[in-house]
Amino acid sequence: MRALLINPWIYDFAAYDLWLKPFGLLRVGAFLRGLGWEVELIDCLDRFHPRLPEFSGGRYPRRDRFGCGKYFKTKITSPSSLENVDRQYFRYGLPLELFQDEIDEIERPDLILVGSTMTYWYPGYFVAIEMARNYFPDTPIILGGIYPRLCPEHARKFSGATAIHAGGGFTGLTEVMTELGFSLPSRLSTGDLIPAYDLLSNQTALAIRTGLGCPYSCSYCAASILEPGLISRKPEAVAGEIERYVRRDGTTDIAFYDNALLFNAKNHINRILSSLIARKVNCRFHTPNGLHARLLSKETSSLMKESGFIAPRLSLESSQEARQRQTGGKVENRDLIQALNYLEGAGFKRSEISVYLMFGLPGQTPEEVEKDIRFVHGLGTSITLAAYSPIPGTKDYLQLLREGVIEKDMDPLLQNNTIFCFRQKIFSSASIRDLRELVSKLNRELE
Repeated sequence: MRALLINPWIYDFAAYDLWLKPFGLLRVGAFLRGLGWEVELIDCLDRFHPRLPEFSGGRYPRRDRFGCGKYFKTKITSPSSLENVDRQYFRYGLPLELFQDEIDEIERPDLILVGSTMTYWYPGYFVAIEMARNYFPDTPIILGGIYPRLCPEHARKFSGATAIHAGGGFTGLTEVMTELGFSLPSRLSTGDLIPAYDLLSNQTALAIRTGLGCPYSCSYCAASILEPGLISRKPEAVAGEIERYVRRDGTTDIAFYDNALLFNAKNHINRILSSLIARKVNCRFHTPNGLHARLLSKETSSLMKESGFIAPRLSLESSQEARQRQTGGKVENRDLIQALNYLEGAGFKRSEISVYLMFGLPGQTPEEVEKDIRFVHGLGTSITLAAYSPIPGTKDYLQLLREGVIEKDMDPLLQNNTIFCFRQKIFSSASIRDLRELVSKLNRELE
């Protein structure tokens, strides 16, 4: 049996590759290989495709030394739902011609699986499905990932996929495959599935998760909805996986994409890092999801420094005590201050540490965000502003529904974090520009 995996394009006003990898889709690839299937991948977000320079003036899109960078992008017309937005819309990823050349070389698959992430990137998923259908009209197509989990009815109605995988992990996937007529073993062992990263064209920078799920329930986050509870992997297995990437595949940078990396740190991340240090694994580690400041200890900070963490990122979201309680009480200002002291004591410079702040939360004002910015700057760290997006099923989303800010059947395109804050009529383009300029100015003062 043959399977084709497709990691679709991003359709948005802006996009940047911050160690983004099709983690779930590649785990599906590993799962199918375990069943004896042959698996191929078309990665529409491949920034290292050997033919990309043909379309970008003979050069690859700009990248940094840690493996992040810009995508190749193509100007496109905004969907009708976004036609009043005064910003250019893009398709990020491979030119369509390259996708066509890639799929031309694919032998007819028995099954096509299309991955997804952000709900408001669905135009890219639909184009991938449509193009795959044109090439292989008789092959069933399953759409999986975050978008059909959060917007199942929208995905069923509009995606064009034969079926959607809307949850249940690999058990749910096998149920969908069985309904499509595939014969599968009665007993399936998913075990500690490692993503099939060998399908990627470049493995110098990879993402890893040491566990699935999240024990917290923040009002703005869907992590606990997508993966209820927390399942932690065995520390030695994680350390061994990282060592293989570094020694076998030449990986130099690894981003931890856990939702709760520091949970039960003494028995989990501390053991992973201690093992990597003992194995003398030389790698740079990154935390794009933001670390939970309350759970950061002196011991963990020292292990992070010794094992090779670069520019740690911490999550605060808001410095206002009332809003901290309202959003779930995950972190308080004193937790952040203590975490910074631990990191500084371990040898990190405060200026290289970044703290996430959100703007556009329900009821939040520009004045409140400015207070947050000045509070964090006063601690000597840089600031990363993150725009709020309403995620279906979250507490904030339900609140916005009750208040009439959003509609029950709203187009997921309108959940886009670039534009959503305008719907509350509190933020303006000018106020957001002023906040971003303030952050840039204050961050430059730390250089």
